Amino acid sequence: MFSALTQKKPLWICPKCGAKFVTKNMWHSCGSWSLESFFEGKGLKAREFFETLVSLTRRCGSFEFAPTKTAVYFMVRVRFAQVYRVSEKGMTFGFWLKRKIDNTRFSRVDYIPKNNWVYTVRITRREELDEEVLSWLCEAYKVGKGLKD
Repeated sequence: MFSALTQKKPLWICPKCGAKFVTKNMWHSCGSWSLESFFEGKGLKAREFFETLVSLTRRCGSFEFAPTKTAVYFMVRVRFAQVYRVSEKGMTFGFWLKRKIDNTRFSRVDYIPKNNWVYTVRITRREELDEEVLSWLCEAYKVGKGLKD
């Protein structure tokens, strides 16, 4: 199921920007991105949305951030979750699973053959980051580590 991930080859690190990837020369936009630059001008409530998601995700295990110009990815061996947009009005985030779930909370579901689904969730209240979201994030965390259930 996770054959490419379970081999545990060393990650390739882009010599220009330091981004980490499972395979060499993966396409990406090199840049010196940071959490600070991602949150520039977004306000305190935006940061609170993000920090609530981070706290929830840390219950799954340790991970690192892989910020880009337009998103912040959560990464273990691979990127398993991401925050696309965050503002004073809410947050849009997503995660990667190896199975299909039907749930009205998803604002978008993308299927990537073979057996990969990326789920997008839009929230407008921090209370929406609940136990159900935690269960999805922990499952995505396992996918990111290359672990089987």
